[in-house]
Amino acid sequence: MDKKEIIQLRKVLHTLAEPSMQEYQTKALLMRWLKEHTDLHVVDRGKWFYAEYKKETEKKAIAFRGDFDAVLCQDGQARHLCGHDGHSSVLAAFAKELSDLSPDRSVYLIFQPGEETGEGGEICSSLIEEKGIQEIYAFHNIPGKKESEVLLLKNTFACASTGMELIFTGCPSHAAYPEQGKNPAMIIAEMIRYADQLVKEPHKGIVLATVIGVNLGSSSYGVSAEKGSLKFTLRGELQEEYDLLVRRIREKALMLAKEAEMDCQIRLIEEFPATENTPACVKKVQDAAEGLKLAFSYPEEPFRWSEDFGYYLQKTKGAMFGVGCGEKHPGLHTEQYEFNDEILGTVVELYKELVRGGKRCGNYWNYMRHSFESAE
Repeated sequence: MDKKEIIQLRKVLHTLAEPSMQEYQTKALLMRWLKEHTDLHVVDRGKWFYAEYKKETEKKAIAFRGDFDAVLCQDGQARHLCGHDGHSSVLAAFAKELSDLSPDRSVYLIFQPGEETGEGGEICSSLIEEKGIQEIYAFHNIPGKKESEVLLLKNTFACASTGMELIFTGCPSHAAYPEQGKNPAMIIAEMIRYADQLVKEPHKGIVLATVIGVNLGSSSYGVSAEKGSLKFTLRGELQEEYDLLVRRIREKALMLAKEAEMDCQIRLIEEFPATENTPACVKKVQDAAEGLKLAFSYPEEPFRWSEDFGYYLQKTKGAMFGVGCGEKHPGLHTEQYEFNDEILGTVVELYKELVRGGKRCGNYWNYMRHSFESAE
């Protein structure tokens, strides 16, 4: 791997940061880079693309995914505060080494938009059935963990989640005669209490209902409110428990609105399925880490944030794993964050081991020691 070349690619991508499903320059740059630096077949799918190493064999096809969108910040600007510039750069570096690696099966590299909103994974996962992909892998960089430590979760890697907005509409009245109107305030209060009650029930995994905002009535003290909205973020470690949480809150809201003779509109925003790993594939990542003499660990609970890689895992076997980018590295989605280039080589080597399908104790430590000496 040409260290300077791939780091330069990552830094250029960092400056191009574009929001989800609007990654026009980012996609164009990555496609151009792959065509110039690899002999893989690059296929444009509109919002996304993939690179293909085709091998006529009965051995099952394998895929790797890298996302390339950026975080849309409160000021309306997109910035790479989650490391997707690094994720896609790793996949590009891996692509460059595939031909020399000469795998004995077909390999698909999926370059995905729209991870931050959950849209990209749902679209790109169509390639699983189309190409008969039997295994898929991806990684996420993890600040706060030792540099290049591999983080493994046998089942759920990242929680399912959705934003939910409940909009209740009644009718106004004079504030002196509230009984003549239909004020949604008590329904909203009851929904908050009910969601809190659901979360406190016994569960197998993490279940959360976080109140994001409440908007009710106006600034006129002479008018009883007629319309109000309640916003939750709902989250669950296990897909079945998450689905039940969403369904119960939806049903309760509709029931309360019907009883009060009010209108209720429900909107789900940025839905993410649980990223539920295949244990056998997690073991393969562990074997790869051991073969490279990398430190690895199993966190006690999944990451509470969400990842749309779960869409792929609903269709085939696979695993997402974490790679630490430093115990003192700034956190994801903070202004100080930038991807740690020191872990680029770590992930490329892991991907190579996963394609080989076995442990391979090589010159990894020597590789890592000298890999980035001249990068600056």
